[in-house]
Parts: sequence; structure tokens; C-alpha cells
Amino acid sequence: MIRSVATLAVVAVLGLTACSAATDPAGPGGANVTPISIVIGGRTLDAVLSDNPAARSLLDQLPLTLDFSDYGGQEVLAQPPRPLDMDGMPAGESAPSGTIGYYAPDDVVVLYYTDVPRFTGIVRLGRIDADLSQLSGWSDARSVTIERVE
Repeated sequence: MIRSVATLAVVAVLGLTACSAATDPAGPGGANVTPISIVIGGRTLDAVLSDNPAARSLLDQLPLTLDFSDYGGQEVLAQPPRPLDMDGMPAGESAPSGTIGYYAPDDVVVLYYTDVPRFTGIVRLGRIDADLSQLSGWSDARSVTIERVE
């Protein structure tokens, strides 16, 4: 009986330890994530990038300062210096509010502040873990810096 209780305790601890690892449930396979910050007009949004080819190719270009503009009252977008790697990425995904995405047909990084249903060309790069109200209501382009958190 004591041995059974000890075995259950070890299994429980191992299970909790595995669940506490930094993962991105919105990303493919729950991969590890890399913390980044998104700076807009002196305000910083905490975010993470997933561990997938497209996100890694964006990470390789950081830090970046780009002019983002609103599109359709649902997202802000800007074109990075180089297209992102799409090898092994899905043909399309949905983009829940807070998603950092890439719209492959136009080669643009997208910060979604509303839910967007599945659409061919959308790829999830990561997520924003902050108040998204700073992204909506833009009437003109704004300078946004994306950088890795060290």
C-alpha cells in the first residue's frame, strides 16, 4: 500500500512538472515559446512567438521597427524586410484575438485584435498576452517595434 501511494505521488509530480513548461497551446503541437515585446508609442505589450519555421524566421529578423496600419477594423499589419519561412506551415488557420500572425499571400505580419475565422493564408506565429485596446481605432500608420526579451 505504501509503495502504491509513493508511486502515485511520483506520477503526480511528474505530470505537474510536464504541464508547467512554457508552451503555446495555440501553436502547432504546443511547442516552446520565445518571449518578445511589442512597443507602440512608449507602451509595451508582452507577447510570445511559437517554435515554428515562420515564427523562427521572424525572430531571426528582430529587432524590427515597422509602420503598422489598420486593416478592416480587425487587425494591424506591416511588411517585414524578408518573407517568412513557410516550410511545413499549414495552408490556413483561424486567428483568435491576440494572435500574432502572418498573412503569407501578402507577406505581412499581422496583430489581430478581433477574432478572425479560418482563412487560407493565415499562419499563427504567437500570441499577445496584454490589453489589445492599443491596437484598435488607428486612423493612420504607427511605428511599432518588435524585439526579443532577453
